[in-house]
Amino acid sequence: MRFSLIKREPSFFFENMHEDLQRFLKDTFGDIEPSDSNMPMIRNFRPAVEISETKECYNIKVELPCVKKENISLALTPDNVMISAESKFEKNNENGEEKADIKYSEFRYGKFSRNIRLEHPVRLEDADSEFKDGVLYINLKKVEPKNEEVKKIDIK
Repeated sequence: MRFSLIKREPSFFFENMHEDLQRFLKDTFGDIEPSDSNMPMIRNFRPAVEISETKECYNIKVELPCVKKENISLALTPDNVMISAESKFEKNNENGEEKADIKYSEFRYGKFSRNIRLEHPVRLEDADSEFKDGVLYINLKKVEPKNEEVKKIDIK
């Protein structure tokens, strides 16, 4: 039996590593956009979500620190919840005075959008939400499942 050697460049094994690493970092930390040196990084982020379910309803909590109520959008279909929000870096404080230069920040600023697929349909007219202490609370009542009749079909 004869074997032949195939000459490969050392970079052959690392060609996709850069793309894989970029995908991993994006999935973990979100999209990072360059910014001025005295401002925190702007990134798309994925806030923590908690979904609890009973026989009658879904209760969803979304952690949105540093997000103002007017920057939150919530849309609902019978089987899907769409949440989007934006946390903006403010250069001025409440009095309109310019803030001091930030030397280090772990706060996340940027946009986020999230779709939550529901297993059971919900009643749109009974949906309720509240934003309190940096947490968005969403309460959705399930639609009673219909007992579908089984229709027997004669084969011809």
